[in-house]
Amino acid sequence: MSRQKNPDIEISERGQGILRAIINKYISEAEPIGSKTVSKNCNFGLSPATIRNIMADLEEMGLLVQPHTSAGRLPTEAGIRYYINHLLERESLSWGDQVAIEEGLLRVYDDLSAILARTAQMLAAFSGHAAIVSVPRADKGLLKHIEFISIKPGLVLVVTVSDSGIIQNRLAKVEGGLSQERLEKFSSCLNGMLDRCRDLKEARDTIMQELQEEKRLFDVLINDLMDRHEQDDAYGDFFIDGRRNLLDQPEFSQIGRLRAILQTLEEKKNLVVLLDKCLDSNGARIFIGSEAFGDKNPSCGVVLASYSAVDQPVGTLGVVGPMRMNYARIIPLVEYTAQILSERFKES
Repeated sequence: MSRQKNPDIEISERGQGILRAIINKYISEAEPIGSKTVSKNCNFGLSPATIRNIMADLEEMGLLVQPHTSAGRLPTEAGIRYYINHLLERESLSWGDQVAIEEGLLRVYDDLSAILARTAQMLAAFSGHAAIVSVPRADKGLLKHIEFISIKPGLVLVVTVSDSGIIQNRLAKVEGGLSQERLEKFSSCLNGMLDRCRDLKEARDTIMQELQEEKRLFDVLINDLMDRHEQDDAYGDFFIDGRRNLLDQPEFSQIGRLRAILQTLEEKKNLVVLLDKCLDSNGARIFIGSEAFGDKNPSCGVVLASYSAVDQPVGTLGVVGPMRMNYARIIPLVEYTAQILSERFKES
């Protein structure tokens, strides 16, 4: 797990223990935590008055906040960041969860889209939050092989294989009918060019010069492929599951906050920027509050990890939920899912 840069804060051992106790309790209850609760549930051997003084010190450091005078304290964004960096005690993912993830991702023979959609579904189900899985980016692997397959008149299946072993299927609409024989001719020519050219654009330009007779029909197929390839480079794509899980979280009971996070999950460009930050990271990366989406979603937390194909990171997956999510469980869940998805691509 890579660690974010944390504030230069020095906290006593007692202060650390009380901060940990408050955040652990807050994770489960989502309510301000008072000194009596800390004293009752934790064997510190300290009086509630002493605990209150320590909580006041933590508040002065910016790690806790008191919503109003008679309330207990809540951890701030800085407090949860300190907790993750210094105090978090990770859980081990249960054997049952490991087996379920392996069976769900390794023992199936679906196409890329189905595998990634299943990954998002499983992450959402196991975490109880929203989950996101990015589709492998085109700029993370060159095209190695292309096949055009006639589905019916006017519709062609385009199958692409990258040098990292990722297989993707797309449908392209063409005017009129194209026989499978002609499509195979296009495939053969394009694959031959891919072996000699630097990229898809150079292959297209070369073939267009050599296939004047077939230029119009081939132009439709290759330009559709180019448009999708370039769109993937610019923005990428992803699968999201578990949006309904956000309805169960007290932080998103206010319609404004719920609308903000749902809108964020639909804003492709901002999401891809965040996902791409984790492509070259080892282990999980955690984004707290404004670290994830700025001031739009201050109550949000995100845990992300990259997955690989042929030992090269090609995509990112993770969990999006409240800032107080159970990181001790979510981090190993995300990391293990990324590991198994990477193994799935090795078998492809």
